Amino acid sequence: MAEARAVVLNDALCFLLCKYGSVPVKLLKSALLDFYNDDVISEAKVCLLDNIVNLQLAMKLPHVPQRRDGDGRITREVDDIFLLISHLDEQKVLGSLPRFVCSGPDNMPSLRIYEADFKVMMNMISKFSDKVAEMAWSLLTL
Repeated sequence: MAEARAVVLNDALCFLLCKYGSVPVKLLKSALLDFYNDDVISEAKVCLLDNIVNLQLAMKLPHVPQRRDGDGRITREVDDIFLLISHLDEQKVLGSLPRFVCSGPDNMPSLRIYEADFKVMMNMISKFSDKVAEMAWSLLTL
């Protein structure tokens, strides 16, 4: 029988840990920064730190301050979250964390938007390239 894990309500960590390992980190960071506000990200970081401390692991964690201040604060907090998660993953204890759940699907970003935006941009660039080639051909034939 599987070991029971505690359940913690945190939308940002639910999204992040469900997608971690299957979605590129850069895309995950972008989605977190675009979708969640500063308070939600700060709360997620504190929640993650508290739950790691509650595990009472024998390993030493990288130093991550509870709160960041100054310019680029939220970006550094997201980097801190990823540092902690990647460290736990490297030590193979990521599964020891409680199960983070979301209060509803509307509280999680959709990565399809990011992928679709990229495809739209690539299509626009391709069409633009074709138009430029067409204009160049027209100029050469004059």
